[in-house]
Amino acid sequence: MTRLLCLVLLLASCLPAIAETRYSGEQTLWQDTVWSGDILIDGILTVAPGVRLEIRPGTTVRFTFFDSNGDGIGEHEIFIQGRLLALGTAEQPILFTSAETAPRPGAWGAINMMASEDDNLLRHCVVEYAYRGFHAHFGKGRIEDSLFRRNLRAFQFQDSTVRVSRCRVLDNFNGLQFRDATVVLEQCRITGSQWAIRGIYSDLTLTGCLIENNRINAVSLRESTLVAEANRIIGNRRGIFLQRGKGTLRGNRIVGNAEHGTFFEDSEVILRDNRITANGRAGIRWLDSQGVIAGNDLSGNGEYALMNDGSGDLQVGSNWWGSVDEKRIDQLIRDRRDRPETGLVRYAVPLSGKPSAGPTATPLLPE
Repeated sequence: MTRLLCLVLLLASCLPAIAETRYSGEQTLWQDTVWSGDILIDGILTVAPGVRLEIRPGTTVRFTFFDSNGDGIGEHEIFIQGRLLALGTAEQPILFTSAETAPRPGAWGAINMMASEDDNLLRHCVVEYAYRGFHAHFGKGRIEDSLFRRNLRAFQFQDSTVRVSRCRVLDNFNGLQFRDATVVLEQCRITGSQWAIRGIYSDLTLTGCLIENNRINAVSLRESTLVAEANRIIGNRRGIFLQRGKGTLRGNRIVGNAEHGTFFEDSEVILRDNRITANGRAGIRWLDSQGVIAGNDLSGNGEYALMNDGSGDLQVGSNWWGSVDEKRIDQLIRDRRDRPETGLVRYAVPLSGKPSAGPTATPLLPE
């Protein structure tokens, strides 16, 4: 009898938790709904236009795995056309996860906002093992104080307006990717991704974030606008890449990235009061761009403080190069004197020492 009881308990532990509410197949919520307890999504659940889904603290939402085309990606998800309010607390977060006993990233689809113009809000949520943790297409959303981990893509936006505040984005294949979007990231930590942030045709405001130890770029934007202040961009392959865009960077620490700390191509850039040091190849790579470079700490980078790879000359303001000796500063700059096809770099009287720290932001949430 004792052995039989142990066997039953063992088998029960291998099964998904028994759900208090279950949705199977393709279903639609046609009226305002409140969830609590354990919810199982065994299909695609749509929240109709004009309908509100509210999820209470401590709720667990699980998704079964279904792969119709054999690509290894789960397809069961929540499809929001109305409004989602997932309001957990620090003590009782809301969990969105896989129903599998041994899940992997991509085991379910997404929290999917489609043509949802209401102000969708996730607060104190944990989102894990999804294909796209939070996906917005023609939508609006705020995500606060939440954890996104082990998803294929933590966030994906298109034609949307999204604000992400005080969130941790940890060990996803990619962190955030977006196009034609307006995105605000504040006091977030993004680590352990291939690409931390990728965007095109978008406006990104980045304030007080820590973006560290991502395997490719920390921030990669094309034909976009970037405003970055008081961020720490540390230990990635590359720091910030901006192509055919506009950027204002002030008071950031861009330190210890394996290749370039910053790379600007065919862009308009204001680069003031940043610490851009200890990057493997160069602090700044400048290609056919224009703008202001002044008040920065450019000391201690691996090969060059500044590389001018464009055909035009570059006038640089007063910065700290790690030295005030002109011969030494010349060695830290790659320009026409090294490569005849590129422009010259002319610099103002260098700063006599490291500039004072730029603006600081509220400390990040503890891990």
